[in-house]
Amino acid sequence: MAAVAFLLLLALPAMGQSRDRARVELVSEHGPVTIEADRLARESKDLWVAEGQVVVTHQDSTIEAGRMTYDSRTGQLLILESFEVKRGDLRLKGSDGELNLETQTGILRQVEGSTDRNILVQAETLHKTGPDSYEARNGFLTACEEAIPKWSFTVRKGTITSGERARIHHTFFKIKNIPVFYFPFMSIPTEKKERSSGFLLPSTGASDNKGRRLSQSIYLVLGRSTDIIFHEDYYSKRGFGHGFALRTRPNQTSSLELDGYLIKDSMEQGGASLNGRGETRFGNGYRAVADFNFVSNFTFRQVFSDNFFTATRPTESSTLFLSRNQGSRSLNVSFSREETFFPEGNVVVQSAPGAQFRLSGHKLRDIPVYLDLDTSAEGLTRRDSLLETSGLTQRLDFFPQIYASLPLAQGLRVTPRLAFRETFYGNSLAEAGDGDSREVFSEESFSRRYAELTVDLKGWGLSRIYGDPAQGRRMKHLIEPTFRYQYRTGIDRFDRLLRFDHLESITDTNEVEYGLFNRFFVKRRTPHGSQTHELLALKLVQKHFLDPDFGGAFQAGAVNQFLSFHSLTGFPFGGLRRGFSPITAVARVTPEPRVNFDVRTDYDPDFHRVRNVAVMGFVHSERFLLGTAYFVTRELEPGTIQTNQVQGQIALGHLGRGASLSSTISYDVHSARFLNYRTRLNYFWDCCGVSLDFVGFNVGVRQENQIRFSFYLKGIGTIGTIKQPRSVF
Repeated sequence: MAAVAFLLLLALPAMGQSRDRARVELVSEHGPVTIEADRLARESKDLWVAEGQVVVTHQDSTIEAGRMTYDSRTGQLLILESFEVKRGDLRLKGSDGELNLETQTGILRQVEGSTDRNILVQAETLHKTGPDSYEARNGFLTACEEAIPKWSFTVRKGTITSGERARIHHTFFKIKNIPVFYFPFMSIPTEKKERSSGFLLPSTGASDNKGRRLSQSIYLVLGRSTDIIFHEDYYSKRGFGHGFALRTRPNQTSSLELDGYLIKDSMEQGGASLNGRGETRFGNGYRAVADFNFVSNFTFRQVFSDNFFTATRPTESSTLFLSRNQGSRSLNVSFSREETFFPEGNVVVQSAPGAQFRLSGHKLRDIPVYLDLDTSAEGLTRRDSLLETSGLTQRLDFFPQIYASLPLAQGLRVTPRLAFRETFYGNSLAEAGDGDSREVFSEESFSRRYAELTVDLKGWGLSRIYGDPAQGRRMKHLIEPTFRYQYRTGIDRFDRLLRFDHLESITDTNEVEYGLFNRFFVKRRTPHGSQTHELLALKLVQKHFLDPDFGGAFQAGAVNQFLSFHSLTGFPFGGLRRGFSPITAVARVTPEPRVNFDVRTDYDPDFHRVRNVAVMGFVHSERFLLGTAYFVTRELEPGTIQTNQVQGQIALGHLGRGASLSSTISYDVHSARFLNYRTRLNYFWDCCGVSLDFVGFNVGVRQENQIRFSFYLKGIGTIGTIKQPRSVF
């Protein structure tokens, strides 16, 4: 007992110190000031001296130090030893300083800390000029936590407004301790990251075709829901380019994005482009959409596009429509323009505001018979190297279809469909006359009428399960044959039709389409239990044309673009009169969700050769991606060309941290040349990252190699010409 009592006596001083920690709360004009310390003394009426783990609390701020004095009359707080200031996300440490809690001003010395979650500051002196504003002198700003940061902006004199921006004059951007760029003025957003107008970081790049590129952009906030970027580019071999990008969202149901570019090229390859996408929703289910792309010439787009797809795309399409969908009914009012580039002259098809009404799957009373209806009224124009319509050509279309799905034995269903179509054209084609067989525009109206019968036979199949169910290894094999018969008659003057879109590719036909599907299913274990998965799918389809002349529409030695042809395969085969189409084969292999391969090919029984082969596939994991696409076509008849191209993509690593690499190529085996390549090397740390891009084009008039570089700064933005990936920082 004596030993226990002795230990308790030893513990009493420490316990007493913990309980007797001094605390005082003083009245202040801007709220109470609380002082807590190990030792607290009142040396005069208004002067308080605190020592030992001193904590001063005022409003939402806390100051901690080893020794402080406070004058309750003036609000002056002297920090006599190393300190830490906390306020929200603001954290500042320093050697000493003084703050006036009444005027919210003061000076802190040898300061380092953070003004928000991203930006760190270090300064010899930090002058507090208001409740949320500071003036830093002789230091730097960074987002890196090392003693010598990976990057920083030097600060001779700068202002920092917590929750808004940091503004620095005459600053150097440093990598480690090496100055790299000089900026006469720098504005860095803090915490709130709200949009504000100003100049963006300049960028530069190099190209053997365009020379050195210097770019500068200015960002303008035009309101709470609208902003715009103007950017100027200078190419040492081309001249000046001017661009803009506008975004606006005036309300929750409306948005619009516009971008344009213009350059007067010293090599006569300049031009202009305008792209836009907008949408708005009205009441009662109405929706308006605008999606347009305009370019002055194909050469300009090919030379100045940033990606291979845009540089090689031969068509520009623009659409504006107002639609309302309600149940099985759909109403559209639309305007469209499509321009396709050809060496001998572009083809431009334009639709003036037209109206379309569609009714789908409408049941006729209480019987299992359904009605589909497509009807439209449009004004159309076409211009190409051989023909130009005079004004608008009126086209009125009426296309009702009646069908029923009838069950047969063993799950087999037959679906007969009876249709009638009448299309009125305000103008037509006619022969030039005087022995000239060329087609010319005629103002004579023309009506096309046809009837159509389609019979689909589906639903019947054979299946068998292989494997041992007891061991959980089973595979199901399903065979599904398909059959379709289609007869269309009444289109006896196909040559008089003006070609505007797919409606003019419809011809008389008497054809049978038959196919066979083989599908293999296996069970796969997932975190959510066992699920059925398609391992392999095989498809064989062919058409037999009982009328190979298509009611007289077929022209030998010409490129015949008929609906019966391109509804089977994406590769043309209409240059040869034939009774049987090529056999289309498709195989899809998916051994697991991250591995997928497709093989598509057409075999021609007339030539006894494979017409084309397309192989596509990918393998991907968290840090690896491999994808490929291989296309081969043969020149066998009019309308076909010889091609042999391969595209590939590989990606290694993870953008979040460390090294990563990605590369894509497009290679033409036939001409033995790279059409396009892009290789990007990345390395990301905790507060910054760097990317190096190698890009090459070799298509048409564009033979170019580019080198791009970007340095990503956490919490600030990008220096360079490569956009920061969204998944970083």
